[in-house]
Amino acid sequence: MPPLPVLNLRPRAGAPILPVLLLTLLLAAVLAYQAHDAARSHRRTSEAALRDYAAFAAWELGRTVEAELTSALSGATLRARFPIELGGEATAGAGLESFARGLRQGLARCGCDGAAHDFFFLDLRGGTAELRAERLLPAHEAWLRDELLPRVARDAEAAALRHEVQEVQEVVVRETRVLRRKGAHRSAVRVMTTPMAPYEVVRGPGGSGPVLYALLADAAGRPTRAYGFWLDAPGLVGPVLRHVLNGTPLLPPSLLRGASNQEALALSVTVNGEALLEGAAGDALASIGATDTLSTVLGEMMIRAAVRPEMAGRLVIGGLPRSRLPLLLGAFVLTLGLVGIAVLQIRRQQELMRLRSDFISGVSHELRTPLAQIRLFSDLLGSGRLSQAQRSRSVRVIGEEARRLTYLVENILHFSRSERRGSRIAPVPVEVAPLLREIADSFAPLAHSRRVSLEVQAEPGIVATLDRDALRQVLLNLLDNAVKYGPPEQTVTVGVEQVGDRVRIRVDDQGPGVPAAERERVWEPYRRLEREAEAATGGSGIGLAVVRELVALHGGRASVTDRPGGGARFVVELPGAGHANGHVAGAAVLA
Repeated sequence: MPPLPVLNLRPRAGAPILPVLLLTLLLAAVLAYQAHDAARSHRRTSEAALRDYAAFAAWELGRTVEAELTSALSGATLRARFPIELGGEATAGAGLESFARGLRQGLARCGCDGAAHDFFFLDLRGGTAELRAERLLPAHEAWLRDELLPRVARDAEAAALRHEVQEVQEVVVRETRVLRRKGAHRSAVRVMTTPMAPYEVVRGPGGSGPVLYALLADAAGRPTRAYGFWLDAPGLVGPVLRHVLNGTPLLPPSLLRGASNQEALALSVTVNGEALLEGAAGDALASIGATDTLSTVLGEMMIRAAVRPEMAGRLVIGGLPRSRLPLLLGAFVLTLGLVGIAVLQIRRQQELMRLRSDFISGVSHELRTPLAQIRLFSDLLGSGRLSQAQRSRSVRVIGEEARRLTYLVENILHFSRSERRGSRIAPVPVEVAPLLREIADSFAPLAHSRRVSLEVQAEPGIVATLDRDALRQVLLNLLDNAVKYGPPEQTVTVGVEQVGDRVRIRVDDQGPGVPAAERERVWEPYRRLEREAEAATGGSGIGLAVVRELVALHGGRASVTDRPGGGARFVVELPGAGHANGHVAGAAVLA
């Protein structure tokens, strides 16, 4: 059997419901996108602000640490050089010891006195450089002799040459000033001189750390000695870094509101690739962090900083906004679901309107045909020109058509009461076989008019608990359905049997049957098979719905199967006389 036709869902004029729903869905999508875009823009702005705070904190930390390192090293080296320069021709051992002691004392102020080690002394007065050291590692000693001594010798020669050039320049400047005073020149000759830096910094062997050394000159300004040491970068930067973090706010105190630098910031500091501080959250640094790189006397220092997520609310009004995409998607999906439900309701409403229109059309056809027959034969009877046989036939036709009208009206009344939940029955124990024959006899004239034979197969003694009028309506509907949609000259059989505590009544026809896919839908109100809807045979579409309703009031069940040998078999199961399921003593009302 082909499927039911697809309903046309185009809205009626004056009621454009579907376009309104689609526009609502489109508006919801646009609003959701705008809200998501606004949330993303807000988050980008907040992240940019936090990134700026992180960049400022990284810059402030680098600047402060660099200043602290410069101050600590300058103070320590000055403290180490001053007693040596005052010592004049002190022995090399005494000078080296004094230099090491003074440097350690100077570094002790920042808590990093262990950062300087492997002190050495180079004597340049004998024509060749002589090396003396305090607990110098063998590898460091070899590097000093092979690499640093030649460099220091070259630096000493260059310093002596610069000293001579400076003396000449000073003479030239003095002579120029004399000439200027005499008026020989109208403009001065300015000579810019660069004093020799007190310390040189070189990279030690094998990444052992930076090496610092200073040249000391004699009274004539010529370099005669060099003092130096190895500097442990982590040992120096670590204490300075801790001192800065504990004592210097990296962000304005009004923003931190009493929080420490470590509570507000995730920080990472490396010097020459060696990590000195690993307190940073990797995800935060990757997303909204900032990096600052600066060159110090110890090498390249890299500082990475990020504002911790729990501090975002103090630095940005409202904090770092969370993604609203799940909420917006949920709202859009909900809107989509509501629109889908509305569309389904519209489909059901339109289908119901179509079914009711078909019902009205079918009922009108069902009423028009018997009424037309009754009027025709009543007019013929009233004319007085009919023979006795014709008059008998007219009376018989009028009676048959009146019965048809009675069945139709009763169906409509039963269906109307069922929709209002007002159907009532009064079941009592009844012997089924005589009742079936009585009902079949009352329907026989209508069956004979369509050349259909009726046969009743009922064993006596079977008693069921039922309402006589309700069962009459059930059987008349099933017989009318079998006669109307079955072929002419068929035999419709009505049978009854006892199955356990149930009484089973069946109505068999020899028609095309009911497809398996439609056997549940045919019991729905206004539902007709497509072949029946397209045929010329009329019908209201409520007959089987009334059958199931009345059977359900009895506590029974109605179903349809295939008849052995072809056709359809409609089965009604009712409770036996001893098993009325609460319906024997009183009336049953549809809840």
